[in-house]
Amino acid sequence: MTRYRLRVGYIGTSISSYFASEYDQRSRAVAGLEKLAAELDFDLVALSDEMMTEAASVQAADYFREQQIDFLLLQTAACSMGEQLLPLVKAAPRLGLWATPDPEQEGEIKLHSVVSLSHFASILKRYLKHEDIPFKWFYGHVETAEFQTRFAVTIRALKAVKNIERARIGWIGNLSPGFNDMIFDERLLRSRLGIAVLPHELAELVERAKAYDPQPVAAAVGEIKSAASAITVSEDKAFDRVTRLYLALRDMAREFDYDALAVQCWPNFQSYYRVAPCMAYSWLGSEDGIAVSCEGDVLGAASMYLLNLLTGRAGSSTLLDMTALDPETQAMLMWHCGVSPRHFANDDGIKWVDHVTLGRKGDDGPYGVAGDQVFAAQETSVAYIGDDGSSLLVIRADIIEHAKKGFDGTRGWFAEFELNKQPISLMDMINTLTVRGHEHHFAVGQGDVTDELLEFAAWKGMRLIEHVPQTNFLQLEGVNV
Repeated sequence: MTRYRLRVGYIGTSISSYFASEYDQRSRAVAGLEKLAAELDFDLVALSDEMMTEAASVQAADYFREQQIDFLLLQTAACSMGEQLLPLVKAAPRLGLWATPDPEQEGEIKLHSVVSLSHFASILKRYLKHEDIPFKWFYGHVETAEFQTRFAVTIRALKAVKNIERARIGWIGNLSPGFNDMIFDERLLRSRLGIAVLPHELAELVERAKAYDPQPVAAAVGEIKSAASAITVSEDKAFDRVTRLYLALRDMAREFDYDALAVQCWPNFQSYYRVAPCMAYSWLGSEDGIAVSCEGDVLGAASMYLLNLLTGRAGSSTLLDMTALDPETQAMLMWHCGVSPRHFANDDGIKWVDHVTLGRKGDDGPYGVAGDQVFAAQETSVAYIGDDGSSLLVIRADIIEHAKKGFDGTRGWFAEFELNKQPISLMDMINTLTVRGHEHHFAVGQGDVTDELLEFAAWKGMRLIEHVPQTNFLQLEGVNV
């Protein structure tokens, strides 16, 4: 997979009757941004010259366009004129307005930076309202926490924006039967978010898996087995087949430069290759950091990749179902049948087992290999890109220790929910998801990146899933919701 670096431009405007240069406004900003560029891993394209005229802004805008910056941070280094803003609004697809405090708060005013922040924002919202130019405002000197915290959220969100807009998802085998709620329009997804979806037949993956020499397969099997706390797989040959699938998926992702994969894991897999591919997905996530959604869920794969971009963790996110409710502890069991990466596990680790449902009541089962683990207590972000890329679910939740382990598979009890940064009860959340008809999968990443998710949604113009409090009467969207 190819990761694209964010390119951030900086310019500081002012007019000559104020003291931007005397207070080293531009040089102070550039020095601090250079340090942040190293820490936050972005490219800085800075103009540190005095920018005091409309002509200078025109020249700067041309330069930034040539440099193909993704985000322009426009500091009102001191009081500035509206004419200085106008050429710069098309210098980059996204804009930041930045004000700093005056050195003193009495006597002669020296910078008057805040007024120009207000002035420029008003121009964007009023005079240029037909342009619908997205912008975010910042305040504080570059070395202060009030600037850096807010700026870091933007950098992480815009990195995700840039990479999602160039994302490639390999779609292998289509959706599993009956998953009609996850049917999507590829054209709309690409036009809204830039995601390209490339299809492959399941047979292509299986034939690739069969072609590997025994030696590298055996070596990988040994490594995979050694990571488990226990193994209870009925058929040892299943490890050979599922490890071949792991190698095939890994090499397809590399060959086609895929950022994520969506793979139909049943029912055709079992007739083609007599295996449950869950372990392959789990191992790709934990060892290679590649998001693989099961059941052919392309929007789930995109959601997992988005969380991977934002969390920056060594491993990948996971995809889960809403499975059981415990109103007494205000917790919900989120589960899937064995696909989660092992870094989610508690101290008991991951076990390799037969798939918990496939083949269990037939003459041809059971099928191996899947994971079995209880998630460690931790903070998580839950997200899902829905409605052909036009909506985003944003939930923060804690995985808690619970008296009951939950159903066999990969799972955890989630509680202390927040929807769009606002606390929400368990039943209100279930009501919201049900009344809104949300897709029945949920991407889960480690850590809290809900600020970044909400900013990502804002830059991309995505609708959020809004709270619907539970009632005892029928709730219908467009009628009483």
